[in-house]
Amino acid sequence: MLSDQAATIRILILYVTAGAGHRRAAQALAQAASARYPQADVSCVNLLDYTPQWFRHGYGWTYLMLVRHVSWLWNASYHFLDSGFGYRVIQPLRRAWNLLMTQHFMPWLRGQQPSIILATHFFPADVCSAAKQRGELSAPLVVVVTDWHPHRFWLSPQAEAVVVATQESAVACERFGIARERLHVVGIPVGQAFGASVNRAALQERFHLHPTRRTVLVASGGTTVGQFERVVESLVALEWVRPGLLQLLVVCGEDEQTRRRLMERAQRSAMPMSVFGFVDYMADLMAVSDLMVAKAGGLTVSEALGRGLPLVCYHVIPGQEHMNALYVAQGGAAIIARTPHEVAAAVQRCFSEPSFLTSMQAAAK
Repeated sequence: MLSDQAATIRILILYVTAGAGHRRAAQALAQAASARYPQADVSCVNLLDYTPQWFRHGYGWTYLMLVRHVSWLWNASYHFLDSGFGYRVIQPLRRAWNLLMTQHFMPWLRGQQPSIILATHFFPADVCSAAKQRGELSAPLVVVVTDWHPHRFWLSPQAEAVVVATQESAVACERFGIARERLHVVGIPVGQAFGASVNRAALQERFHLHPTRRTVLVASGGTTVGQFERVVESLVALEWVRPGLLQLLVVCGEDEQTRRRLMERAQRSAMPMSVFGFVDYMADLMAVSDLMVAKAGGLTVSEALGRGLPLVCYHVIPGQEHMNALYVAQGGAAIIARTPHEVAAAVQRCFSEPSFLTSMQAAAK
């Protein structure tokens, strides 16, 4: 789609801050694009910045409210809208609503005159598809699906390319009506740091880790969902079962209150535990860890696999995260644990059966 004559290339990457993963995927694409086309103008834009303030704040809040308090409703909505009937009924209304909310975006987009547009969320993918359908946008559109299952909301018949994670994802897209020649089985984009070589001993020293203990990385995602603190407590309790075996790196994301509570907990913990808030060095934390306990967000899973790091997936949100977790579990790189007790049991098994953990690491790689 792009020639190597990069001086005139304007690459626009659109995302939405509904969870941190879509932004991280956009940043990974920007990093790769800048490396591939050093003379190009590469920019990442949050589409929500061009929507009304009440919509911008409510977009992520509504999703969190559903998955935290009425996950059954989210699950039902996810599957209904992924069905042919549900999609045909809702899509015209969804399209009209999306265009209404982004009426200030299109004039800005026309002024940018991008050479190519990449979308790492289905909201900008739909808005750009509508613009192409109306003849208002001529730049090629690449939709980058950031989950292992391509929900119908990702569908964009007007996109010149749809990038998916697996061959199974491509088959699903074909079934939904996307032409095979437009499908590219490339994977979910992650930052270059997740594949870079590291000095593990230096990282152990940097994070004050005991060299004889095994390291478990526990991550909440961008915002804390589920029984995160109880999961941490269940892992701390393993110190009384297997003294001296484990140490924890706990990442709380943007949840400052949880970080403070766990910092206090770490001070009286018999098991060594370091607590972090939002970090931009997750690749290093993954590189120094032996196992990760996390939600099954598409980017989290992909970044862990980039490091060859096996997973215990806790609090699997129905819908897209269930599909993500199922994929890596069936591939032997993860265990799905639905309660804090199951998380602790899974972690204990991994370190009680070295061959089992080795097989998970091999599957992740």
